[in-house]
Amino acid sequence: MKLEGVSYIGAAGLISCLGDGKSFKKGRHASVYVGLTPKQHSSGGKVVMVGIDKHGGDKLLRSILYQGALSVISRLPSEPKTYKQQWLIALVKRVGIKRACVAFMNKTVRTAWALLNYGTEYKIQAV
Repeated sequence: MKLEGVSYIGAAGLISCLGDGKSFKKGRHASVYVGLTPKQHSSGGKVVMVGIDKHGGDKLLRSILYQGALSVISRLPSEPKTYKQQWLIALVKRVGIKRACVAFMNKTVRTAWALLNYGTEYKIQAV
């Protein structure tokens, strides 16, 4: 619940989807399971990343996490107070709001996996 953009419903969805986190070797595997990693179409040494792979995971959980990420991004302050806010502001400027939401969702799932897997508590790092 302390993660930015995760509500009661999002936390329940993450716990029901990830469990205790022990069934995934890395945070990336948890993110793939939810369906938040980009698809790749590559040939001839040229790498093209296209959208997210929506085949795995729960569509409802992705939509809940997207709404949470959108609410966090829409309320970003002009003067960032945390490292995550700095990262998000730079990301929104670079790739736009929708892609930043997906990247933030990916980071949220990986962070939730780490919290569940290692049994730690989330701490906000101030600038």
